[in-house]
Amino acid sequence: MVVVLASSVIAAAGKLVIAGTTLGSDDVRWFTLFARAVQHVGPINVYAQHFGLPYNHPPLVGWWLMLNNWLTDHTPLSLPFLIRLPATLADVVTAWLIFTILSRRRPLSEATAAGVLVGCSPVLVIISGFHGNTDPVFVMFCMLSAWLLADRGRPGWSGVCFAAALSVKIVPIVILPALLITAVRRRAFGSFVLGAAAVIVPLWLPVLIRQWHPFLHNVIGYSGAHKVKGPWGLANLAWSSGHLSLARSLALHGSWLPVLISAALAALVVARADKNLPAAVGMAFAAFVAFSPVFATQYLAWPLAGLYLVDFFSATAFNLSCGLFLFLIYNRWSHGLPWYRAVSAGVIAPQRHVGIVVWICLLLTVTIGCVRMITKIPMRAKATMPATR
Repeated sequence: MVVVLASSVIAAAGKLVIAGTTLGSDDVRWFTLFARAVQHVGPINVYAQHFGLPYNHPPLVGWWLMLNNWLTDHTPLSLPFLIRLPATLADVVTAWLIFTILSRRRPLSEATAAGVLVGCSPVLVIISGFHGNTDPVFVMFCMLSAWLLADRGRPGWSGVCFAAALSVKIVPIVILPALLITAVRRRAFGSFVLGAAAVIVPLWLPVLIRQWHPFLHNVIGYSGAHKVKGPWGLANLAWSSGHLSLARSLALHGSWLPVLISAALAALVVARADKNLPAAVGMAFAAFVAFSPVFATQYLAWPLAGLYLVDFFSATAFNLSCGLFLFLIYNRWSHGLPWYRAVSAGVIAPQRHVGIVVWICLLLTVTIGCVRMITKIPMRAKATMPATR
């Protein structure tokens, strides 16, 4: 554990240096614009404001931006730094969680290596330290929720963490069926729901009452930027092979396909053995990203940690190939080293080829997980010595 925490803290220090000396990606600029709007109209009425792109963030983000405004007014910290601070801190917790979860199921050496590789991941250095978004934060809360329910027997706090994740981004909805199945099988459904309600009711109810229509359209109904010529997935394969109508159909109407696939997969895994819940979270996010017809670079942070709960070697292949993929993208967007500001400029052919490798690694890990956890045996818990009397 000491090795995992030490390496994660060192990596976090590097991310904070990057966050404090760069402007990051376009997302930092958008969050800065959102924060200014929150300062004028508040975290609820911000949903009624019109920006250059939809304000598609659940309610907790508005209150976080409100806190950021207060900190910039009363401390020397800047918004570009504060926007990247939560993700950087979340990565440390996530690395510790991966080690803790795996140490109960795999050899200590593998658990330690996985924790270090998550904490020092080049993907998370780029996304958390430079890019700037809330994706690693909801991943942390999802892993916490799964660990608390599957390994710690704390369904109430598991519900709190899941609701916090859902209040950061809507993506965690895909793991809700798996969490509910596990809670029901452990006779903890009521505690889980009450824990989630303790977060959802005060955060979501005011927004749903006062800003229902923009919230429905921009948050619940958001399906990403419709980029058919993206570097990713089935839509890109259809485009590259000349099936343009299929590519357009996937990009415009296929947004619910990854939701259904990933939710069903996670539910099937825990139905096989509910102790596999943490790995099911990783498989769900991997399937979501793999089958998504749209793409954004920060999406690649969703499955990274959870993949190590499925298979160490394919997860490492994803980690390293994805790090290279993102480096090539951001190096081009930033016009070479040293990076200061990255302006999105699409993805060109050489980067797309690396992106195909990343996509294959995702599919490979999901396939391995299906074979191990569904068709054969559940993920084995580490053997323990019987208690002596």
